[in-house]
Amino acid sequence: MEMKEIHSNDRYKVLNVTLNVGEKMPLHEATSDAFVILKKGKGRVSFSDRQVDLCAGETLLIKAHDQHQLEVLEDFSSFIILDKEAKIDFVK
Repeated sequence: MEMKEIHSNDRYKVLNVTLNVGEKMPLHEATSDAFVILKKGKGRVSFSDRQVDLCAGETLLIKAHDQHQLEVLEDFSSFIILDKEAKIDFVK
C-alpha cells in the first residue's frame, strides 16, 4: 500500500492511494469525512453494517469516524479528499 499527499491548501488535502490486487487496508477511520474517487481497479469497502463494491470511475463518501476496511479485487488507485487537518487512524 502506498499513501501519499499530492495536494493541500488551507481547507483540504488530496491523498493518492494505491494497492495491488490481494492487498488489504486494515480497519481504520478518518477524523473528517472522506470523499473517495476510484481512478483504477476494483475494491470492496466493508463497514460494520454493509459492503460497498467500487469500480473505476465511481465515488464514495465515507463519514468521519465510520470505521471500515478495504479489500483490493483488482489493482487499485484512488484519490481521497479529506479536511486539511484530518488524520487516518488504524484500529488496533
